[in-house]
Amino acid sequence: MSVPMRCIPAVLACIAMACLAAAGCTGSSAPVNEPAGQDAMTISIAPRLDGGDKVSSIDVAMTLPAPGLKEGDTFLSMAIVRVMAPSALSDPNSLTASDSLGTIAMRIEEDPEDPSDFRQDRRWILERDTAGNVEVRYKLAPRVITPSTRPGPLIDTRTELWGVYGSGNTMLALPVAGWPRTVRVDWNLDDMPAGARAASSIGLGNVEAEVTQQNLNNTFFMAGPLKSQPESGEGEFVVYWMTPAAFDLEGAAAWTQQAYAYFVDFFGQDVDAFRVFMRTTERFQGGGGGGYNSFIFGTVEGEDRDPAEVRSLLAHEAIHHFVGGYGDGGGAGGQQWYSEGATSYYTIVLPHRAGLTSLEDYIEAFNAHALNYYTNPQSGLSNEEVTRLFFSDSNAQLVPYNRGPLYFALLDYRRRQATEGRQRVDDLIFRFIDERDSADDPVAFWREVLTDTLGEAEGAAFDAMMAGAPLGLPADLFGPCFEGEMQTLSNFARGFRPYEDENGRTRIGPVTPGSPADAAGLQRFDIIANPDALEAAEDAPPGSPVMLEIEREDEKRSVEYVPWTKPAQGLQWTRTEVPAEDCSL
Repeated sequence: MSVPMRCIPAVLACIAMACLAAAGCTGSSAPVNEPAGQDAMTISIAPRLDGGDKVSSIDVAMTLPAPGLKEGDTFLSMAIVRVMAPSALSDPNSLTASDSLGTIAMRIEEDPEDPSDFRQDRRWILERDTAGNVEVRYKLAPRVITPSTRPGPLIDTRTELWGVYGSGNTMLALPVAGWPRTVRVDWNLDDMPAGARAASSIGLGNVEAEVTQQNLNNTFFMAGPLKSQPESGEGEFVVYWMTPAAFDLEGAAAWTQQAYAYFVDFFGQDVDAFRVFMRTTERFQGGGGGGYNSFIFGTVEGEDRDPAEVRSLLAHEAIHHFVGGYGDGGGAGGQQWYSEGATSYYTIVLPHRAGLTSLEDYIEAFNAHALNYYTNPQSGLSNEEVTRLFFSDSNAQLVPYNRGPLYFALLDYRRRQATEGRQRVDDLIFRFIDERDSADDPVAFWREVLTDTLGEAEGAAFDAMMAGAPLGLPADLFGPCFEGEMQTLSNFARGFRPYEDENGRTRIGPVTPGSPADAAGLQRFDIIANPDALEAAEDAPPGSPVMLEIEREDEKRSVEYVPWTKPAQGLQWTRTEVPAEDCSL
């Protein structure tokens, strides 16, 4: 029996930006209307429409209380490019600084160009001492988007309707010293139509918070015809957007609010409010990404979405708020085995424990992870290899999102076996969350948590998982209510993301190296003359070929390929007749 996988779980949307979210960041914020305190750095953000119907520029003014800097000090830093997203400051020489003595002369230093467009920074160096408060002013230009704009993390600065959004990574030139500090964000919406609102990862409207430089770089900003759930725009869990969604976004947000309340009780943490931002584009431009106490995700204008997929996406990102990570975070830090593994595990488990999903939902989600795990040709990579290949191999990217939750499910199984069902994996994760920041080596500390509780054999099992050894999942992994059966599995693997160009033609996006599409000779920007065949291929039996009519540089050709992974043997679980009350999930 072959089992098809119709889509990759929505929780994978955050892959591209995982490296930017701060791990274990702290800070506090609250809406404020009174002037900033004497020690607060203020950042004023003023979107300008200049008589048009879209934001054409953004004026930024920053006041830094008496920094007392010396000639030769590095004053400010700002990204030139960050993970393929360009800075919104197009002219670095237009940035000015002044103090009580007048204009401050500065020279600019830039990192060498990064061929991968991952990270390149610019710095402003003082050519005299500062005197008193320093004011910095500059103007940002929203990114111009074309059909050939490369999809990437949702951190660039761009327009939507008559509003604008962006992130600190592409909007802010920040002092390099003096962190953490109190920062006040002031919005000037005078040039926007009546009814404009603004929000950031720190809060609704004008807000003040104690933050780090990394917190601010990972802050999202949005201003314009802002809608929110709840409507007030304030609360412990808030979703913001501008373009009305073609799916039930408000319903998904309300569902996640209920789930979030359960997460707070479950983890027992005193956390800051969590905010979600949705941006809408004409065509796919990236999935989503985590920020400071926040998450942003993208959707295509007019695109319907499965409500369960949206709920899972929002729940996953909310759980990240509690599970966190360690070290530098992201692919560069190699910690997705934990951060994405534990988060993906709890994305399934906790909503079910909260009574928000069914048994069918529960096992369908774990079956999807198992299918992706068994059919991914890179599932045997070590954690070190996953880290090395994270930004160059899409199959390597997927490993921690599927192997990770199955590892934690297996660890929970062994914990229940060892304690006759009295204890779960939860207390191990709680201890790790509580003590990881004080550990010199978080990986070694997790191993210590395991061996302290379950013995050296469990530490060896962890070592094997990190080395890429098969997990060896048992048929009764999920308890008496589900029975596992070995099946022949195949996963739909288109090998690229199609998109529509400015003329409404379907084109091929970047082709995954080593995929069936790559082997068949399909290339980025190829026009697909029969897109209906591609859509039908996903609903065809596993292993079915598809014939695409391709146009490339005025040449027409027919290309047949099989958009499915090679068949692999793996477990899938089905419901038994055990009553739901005996499932103990």
